[in-house]
Amino acid sequence: MKVILKTIFLPCMALLFSCQQKNEVKKSTVVFSSSTSIDSIQKQKELTSLSDDNLALFKQLYPIAILQPESKNSFKKYGIEFSGICYACDLAEITLRKDVFHFVNVCDPNEIYQIREFTTNSSDAGITIKTPHNEFIFKRVEKEPIFELKIKGDSLLLKNKRIAKYYTQKALIDQFEVHDCGDFQG
Repeated sequence: MKVILKTIFLPCMALLFSCQQKNEVKKSTVVFSSSTSIDSIQKQKELTSLSDDNLALFKQLYPIAILQPESKNSFKKYGIEFSGICYACDLAEITLRKDVFHFVNVCDPNEIYQIREFTTNSSDAGITIKTPHNEFIFKRVEKEPIFELKIKGDSLLLKNKRIAKYYTQKALIDQFEVHDCGDFQG
């Protein structure tokens, strides 16, 4: 009796499993056989990578100030704001990703204000970030990636995260005039 059940049961299971696999293959073939769906998937990937490239310039921005307005050299004209870094330690560094916009205290990376609901619009001149209550406009003001920030909308009350007027990429900060906070006698 056991031999008869095995003889009937195993081929039936194999047939059932084989039919189930064929149905799954047919389903996936139907979904991806349309050229328009493949085109739309490729376009969506291109748009995503395009927006990543546009945001790369604004990924991590560090606050700077005008130190020598008469200088033609951007790295001498702008530099680290001494009081906001060494004395008050209240400046905000800005980071931007596709899904989150952060204001981070330059002295305490754990002190963060974040915005998750926003849209971006970038161009050669800079980027505009729109939130439900504000519009942040980063306008390129020099050949180097130095941006002037203007904020429209509601006032932001960010404790220990003062927003500077000028920002540059954090990776470039070593090229600017830097004051040694150790020499500060407060």
